[in-house]
Amino acid sequence: MELVIIFIIIFIIYGAGWIWQTINDILRDINRSNWDSRVYGQVSSPRSLKKTLGGQDLAELKRTYARFSEAREGQMHDRAPFESPKVSFVHRTSRVLLSIYESSDDPSQFYTQLTYTIAPGWPYRVEIFPQRFNEQDVRYLNVDDIMIGDGDFDPRFVVKANDAGFIKEFLDPASRQAVDELRQMLGNDRILVSINSSRLMVRKLGVIANGDQLERFGHLAGGLYDRIIHFWERANGIEIIEAPADDGTRDPHCQVCGFDLPADNRVYCKRCRTPHHPDCWTFNDGCSTYACGEKKFVKKYA
Repeated sequence: MELVIIFIIIFIIYGAGWIWQTINDILRDINRSNWDSRVYGQVSSPRSLKKTLGGQDLAELKRTYARFSEAREGQMHDRAPFESPKVSFVHRTSRVLLSIYESSDDPSQFYTQLTYTIAPGWPYRVEIFPQRFNEQDVRYLNVDDIMIGDGDFDPRFVVKANDAGFIKEFLDPASRQAVDELRQMLGNDRILVSINSSRLMVRKLGVIANGDQLERFGHLAGGLYDRIIHFWERANGIEIIEAPADDGTRDPHCQVCGFDLPADNRVYCKRCRTPHHPDCWTFNDGCSTYACGEKKFVKKYA
């Protein structure tokens, strides 16, 4: 009799555990279905499903991201079949992540986002966004909109920073143009440029699945990061001085091997224009000029 009672108790405990696990599995599947319906749209059959993200075909988006990654010798992160892809790469000395940001709005909105790491010690905080945004979009910088002094730029953007002098210098004509071009992309004006002590983040409303547009987005965001690097170098006593143009009368020397650099066997640092042998550039994994850190070269300058 005791064995029967023990068996019944074990059966009840096991059955309760099985029922609990089954309920959890059902709830998980319901949540997953709700997620798929909200993000990818209603589906009738998994076999006939063409997954989309923010109105873009997910498979095409992943191919675009793969090309973007390859061009930068980066790494594609594509762990699950129906997750948005990510790309990590190095720009100058910064680690960069290209990703899709999903807002908490109802319905959700999707943004293309580039995030650049910034060296420790960066003191400035900045937020730049179109004038039509509400103040609650950026609450933690409790300062007034800073006027740059540009009659076209000031009416279009809210600029907040913890140092008005810095932001006025940071937003030179090239930087203002980059921000405005980012604003105009994809036929909407939703753009956010955010800088704090650890990162630069550029976020644009919409999923950029076109390769040329994604390259443009990366170029414009990278230009803003380069501007940050200019201030960081200056604050740390580093000044990149452009070398005088090569007049072609004599061959320069390679800083890696010390030998002459004939015109038909040299490449130039994209940033500081220092010439290298192609093999020496590869061996050094980038520019040999101190504190430059550039990883890309060009074969000639116009």
